[in-house]
Amino acid sequence: MNLPQINQKFFQLGAFTLGTFLLLTSSARVLGSTPAEIKNKTTLAAQASRQEWRICDKKGENWSEVKYFESKNYFANICRNANSQLTLVAGAKSNPNELLELPVSGGQGYLAIDGSKTFMIDNTHFSMAINGLVVRKEQVIYRGE
Repeated sequence: MNLPQINQKFFQLGAFTLGTFLLLTSSARVLGSTPAEIKNKTTLAAQASRQEWRICDKKGENWSEVKYFESKNYFANICRNANSQLTLVAGAKSNPNELLELPVSGGQGYLAIDGSKTFMIDNTHFSMAINGLVVRKEQVIYRGE
């Protein structure tokens, strides 16, 4: 092995060691946090996002929130509009700017239909069916009124 190859191996070993050190240091910070600190940070982040996702009142002065739901990946607002009609305004948490807005019928839950897609929200689940076949179902993890 010549000198440039030896230097390259030492460099690789040094980079690997530094990377491992940084990974362990950041992991130690997380592991060293108390459960209360982690829960507090998680709660604050969820509350900040939740305020952004509760959008009925932001749609205009004649709009009001009837109910609000969240699952792991989605949020849904049931809004009453100026004509006193119920409207579903929902989206993915990963892309909150792309919203679905549909008229809703209420009963045991809230039902909105968009062509072949049917969206159902109740106090326990979000579900989406295409042509009557449920393709997505998530548990509601938060409800607000």
